[in-house]
Amino acid sequence: MISPLLANLYLHFTLDKWLEKHYPEVSFVRYADDVVVHCKSKESAQDLLSAIKVRLGEARLSIKESKTKIAYCRDYRRNAPEQEVSFEFLGFSFKPMRMISKHGGYFTGFGMEISPSNQKKLTEVIREERTFNNTTLEISALAASINGKLRGWINYYGAGGRRGLYRVMSRVNNRLIKWVKYKYKLNKRKAIKKLNEIRQAYPRLFYHWEVGICPL
Repeated sequence: MISPLLANLYLHFTLDKWLEKHYPEVSFVRYADDVVVHCKSKESAQDLLSAIKVRLGEARLSIKESKTKIAYCRDYRRNAPEQEVSFEFLGFSFKPMRMISKHGGYFTGFGMEISPSNQKKLTEVIREERTFNNTTLEISALAASINGKLRGWINYYGAGGRRGLYRVMSRVNNRLIKWVKYKYKLNKRKAIKKLNEIRQAYPRLFYHWEVGICPL
């Protein structure tokens, strides 16, 4: 575990402290080797990116070009015709989104939700979850086996809103419907009815039901 610690310390002094000293007007956030830097204009962002490349080169480091870009944080106040208006960071997609105003109605804000790439990863985990193939289990045992994953996903990605999580949790519900269908030898319509009856009787059985994300 010493290598990640040393790498983090190395970047702290190589990049973080350098930015604080030479570019005190910009704000930034870094987690491990992923960094987001906020600039006031596209020109200043281009200049700073060039300077960062030089700085990292002095420390025998380089950026990953495929993951590096300049994005415009478009919202109802910033509406220049820039093409690149989103980026991903720590599993979230940051982009223009329709938001509900506290005064009623909607407006375009710059927000975040679970990224499409991470939605795909979680969907793959759900698809490959072997417990869904075991119809000899009781549904309480099925819930116990997957609730840890659901709780972790929702508690982390829920910080960015629930819109993207609804899509992921709908996959969980689809697997549950299929499990009920085969366990009780029902058609799909009756399996949905059966699962709804279970949810109504035990609304806290699965974590996504408990917190109200994508009920049936």
